[in-house]
Formats: sequence, C-alpha cells, structure tokens
Amino acid sequence: MAPLSVRDYRNNLAASFDKVDKGEAVFIRRKGKIYALTGLGNEANIITPALEEKIRNARMEYEAGNFISCRSREELDHFLDSL
Repeated sequence: MAPLSVRDYRNNLAASFDKVDKGEAVFIRRKGKIYALTGLGNEANIITPALEEKIRNARMEYEAGNFISCRSREELDHFLDSL
C-alpha cells in the first residue's frame, strides 16, 4: 500500500483504523518520513507507569525471596484453595 499523506490520513481516519483492524498495513508520510499505524489491542495491554511500579516491586519481592513456589499441580491447587 502506498503511504497516505497526513491530509488523506486525517480525512479517512475511520477507514485507516478499519484496515489495521483487518490486519492490513497503513503507512502515513509526513515531512519525508514514513510512519506505520499499528493496533495494540485494548487498553488492558498497555503498560502504564503504575503497572511498571507494580512490576518493579514484584521483582524486588521475588529477588528478596518473598514468594511461594509450587512444584506440582497438587501444591498449586492446595495453595489456591487456601486463599
């Protein structure tokens, strides 16, 4: 697909997003550079600063040895049942 100009992209936003949703590539040309429109799914898949902090804290807890290890399905079932 030939890259859209910014003007064409702006005038056809919905169609561009529909194409990406169908798996088609959409490229936009701006000031001699080419950009790709990419779908990322829903908001739940975006790593926010708050989520980054939770991940950092979880990693520190893990590295400090503060975790529960289940080595079998039975151990996991027992742990989950205890919650």
